[in-house]
Amino acid sequence: MDTSLALVRHGQTDWNLAGRLQGQTDIPLNETGREQAREVGRKLIGQDFSLILASPLARAQETAVLIAQQIGAATGNAVPELIERGFGPLEGRIMAEVSDEESAAAADQVEPRTHILNRAVPSLLALARKHAGRKIMIVSHGATMRTIRDALAGTRQAQGVENGEIIDVDLARLEQLAGESDLVAF
Repeated sequence: MDTSLALVRHGQTDWNLAGRLQGQTDIPLNETGREQAREVGRKLIGQDFSLILASPLARAQETAVLIAQQIGAATGNAVPELIERGFGPLEGRIMAEVSDEESAAAADQVEPRTHILNRAVPSLLALARKHAGRKIMIVSHGATMRTIRDALAGTRQAQGVENGEIIDVDLARLEQLAGESDLVAF
């Protein structure tokens, strides 16, 4: 079997439901999020994922456990490089209530997308090497996954990443990105 990596966004939290920027604030899943995680697991039955990893945040860790229970896969150590983007002073704010002026004023305190790529790309490649020949799912977060997805595609896509959404990682394209001297975020 070839090595395969996929990312899945954690299930819903109360902050997701309210439209709040979570960032690296450790907010737990709500009941809808738990059911979303179980549903992802049910969809993965028979797809040969043998290892489910996650960022260190509780919402990702619980999602990983719930998926693994559905498919009989192992879980492993947290992957800190796949944590959510840091939103600085905007964390906890309702996105629709943040003005353009506030967003601009906080810009230097929000983690740059290039930083996400610089931590995530090498980590994903290291996981692919460490677990060669296995299918691995990594539970991550909306902004982090969107940044990775857009970099792999070479364009910024309009839509975000929904709770429970799965993104397959093109390992060949990931290797290309890693070889670029300047990772470009879209």
